[in-house]
Amino acid sequence: MSFRENLFIPIGGGNEIGASCYLYIVGGKKIVVDAGVRFSQKEPFPDFNLLKNLAPKLDAIVITHAHADHCASFHILSSLYPETPIYTTYESAQLLALMVEDAIKVRYIRDKNSPLELKEYRLLDEALSRIERRNFFDRIDLGGVELELLPAGHILGAASVVIRFGDGDALFHTSDISLKPSETTQGAVLPQGEKIKLLVSESTYYYAKKRFNREESRRELFKTLLETYERRGKLLIPVFALGRAQEILLTIRRGIEEGELPPLSIYVDGLAREVSNIYENLLEIGIFNYFIQPAPRYEGLSFEESCEENLREADCILSTSGMLMEGTPSYFYAKILSKRKESAIAFSGYLVEESFGYRLLNDRKLLKSFKCKITRHHFSAHSGAEEIAEIAQRLSPEKRLFVHGYPPPKNYGEHAYNAEVVRF
Repeated sequence: MSFRENLFIPIGGGNEIGASCYLYIVGGKKIVVDAGVRFSQKEPFPDFNLLKNLAPKLDAIVITHAHADHCASFHILSSLYPETPIYTTYESAQLLALMVEDAIKVRYIRDKNSPLELKEYRLLDEALSRIERRNFFDRIDLGGVELELLPAGHILGAASVVIRFGDGDALFHTSDISLKPSETTQGAVLPQGEKIKLLVSESTYYYAKKRFNREESRRELFKTLLETYERRGKLLIPVFALGRAQEILLTIRRGIEEGELPPLSIYVDGLAREVSNIYENLLEIGIFNYFIQPAPRYEGLSFEESCEENLREADCILSTSGMLMEGTPSYFYAKILSKRKESAIAFSGYLVEESFGYRLLNDRKLLKSFKCKITRHHFSAHSGAEEIAEIAQRLSPEKRLFVHGYPPPKNYGEHAYNAEVVRF
């Protein structure tokens, strides 16, 4: 294999969602974009052995945003390349420590304070010291190759990556992207006037048969809130701590302020508490108010007892994890509400097969054991098929590849698979 060629190789996150990690070899430079994890205990990390064989040295590491499937193994990657700078946005840099630390904690939830867990915390501290924070639109010169981070929409601090090389050529890595604005982000910014040799696009919902409408999802969620409130039940909304929680909280807050919802008492628990505080500080917006509060802590009570107490006080709980991963706060709330037919659980996003939430919705016996109502509302910060097609139309790339999705058999030709070497 000649490294004089321009190459793209998914180290993880190719034909899957999870463990995003992509190697670009362009203009003689080796660049890795993202280092995430899978929600699997057996193989949580990208294939770093393959990466070391392909690239004994790296010129740059880029972390596009602070979701675990894109960042939660960056400390391990950095330990393999301690001399390589790590580039990310200012906002993502403030979120990384919190998000990666939580991912480590969840991974070792059955083996707390093990030597491996403590080692990962040490590697995280070291990796954080190697981060070079950048503003959107900053240009990073690698010597004949240039990087630029563009706003990707999606969540706070999320970036797409432009890599310029050769004689006026460029590639565009969308990462997770949304052209439409949300409660907390503007829509993505695409490159202008570039000769795009390669477009690497996420495909989370590209193959989905159903088209999702954010306004329809808002109305359905409000309906679930109202019906549960009128039954005098309690509603649990399992949420992703970063992005999804803040989007839903601001949507509910606006609904209360505009009279679409009664003055509900909302508690925010788990990692979503801390992330929402960061959002308030960075965006200078109000998430918490009289109706929406961080869930209290109770001295002398176990965590399960604290959950019971919070359910007595609040009409609705938003808590991580969004997938009801076992041992997380939302899992404990769900186990309590499972016995209450007047209450409800409203899922708000994607569920991996390894999660308790996925099993709950797909195992009839388990589902039947839950007496409460279970609903699902789609609040996505990803582009659907129409937006992804629009991106390609606007950029007119010479070659397009999909990653970060599960391709059906008929679409495999445009999809890049893990460990596949793509020349462009």
